[in-house]
Amino acid sequence: MLREGLLQYWWMLYRHSKKLNQRTDIFRNIEDSFAAKHGDQRLAAGSVYVDIGSGSSPVPTFLYQRCHATTYATEMDRAYLDRQKSYMQALGLGKRDSFFVQKEDATRLSFDDRSIDFVTAVSTIEHIPGDGDSRSMAEFARVLCAGGRLVVTVPTAPAYIENQSTFYYAGFERRYDAAALENRLFRPELKLIEQLYMVSPPPEFVEQFQQSFSEFIHGDSWNDTWYKNGWHDQYPDISILLSLGMIRLSPDPSGSFGACLAFEKQ
Repeated sequence: MLREGLLQYWWMLYRHSKKLNQRTDIFRNIEDSFAAKHGDQRLAAGSVYVDIGSGSSPVPTFLYQRCHATTYATEMDRAYLDRQKSYMQALGLGKRDSFFVQKEDATRLSFDDRSIDFVTAVSTIEHIPGDGDSRSMAEFARVLCAGGRLVVTVPTAPAYIENQSTFYYAGFERRYDAAALENRLFRPELKLIEQLYMVSPPPEFVEQFQQSFSEFIHGDSWNDTWYKNGWHDQYPDISILLSLGMIRLSPDPSGSFGACLAFEKQ
């Protein structure tokens, strides 16, 4: 994370999350920092930023306070729209601020063509069934202005998979292999400017880690154990140690379990 210019953004997001009473997470430590870095590079006062599937993300309010761009935190789920509104309250944002929380369907955005400078979709479009991910990418390309930037993060796997539910998410989720990323998400008008893939550390390191914590892991993988036991909620402040120790970042998708992609509109 240090080499990729992400660690300082994790620290800023961590401090911001404390103001929101929002926990951090192993994978979102990386994904959110990647989004924040690109937002910081692209946004300024007068810019327009749209976050898709904001959920409980601290990124929209963080970038709003840092860059002063007009910001839209968008969701389909009313509970998460209310969550973003609670963040506004916690930060003292009100009607005089250019921060808006509104319902949006990623496959049919309400924004005008070429009207947006920056779009983020962090762990979002993989949950849209059918061709919803590809239609969302088309919408992102439509609303972005020339030179506008898009950040998308999705889970990956050795082979393309669609799950109707998982133990950590009670809904549809797809995982992309390299071919599916290119076929479903890449578009000619969106130039890929950065790609980082989350991969495991060397096998001997993982084995040593598993053995050291065998009393607690009981044969499961370390990350399954972390979530199944609810430790992500109980001990969120140590998630960064697992992000740094158990996840390597690579420009190569081989063997990856997550992708962070940044595009620029041509």
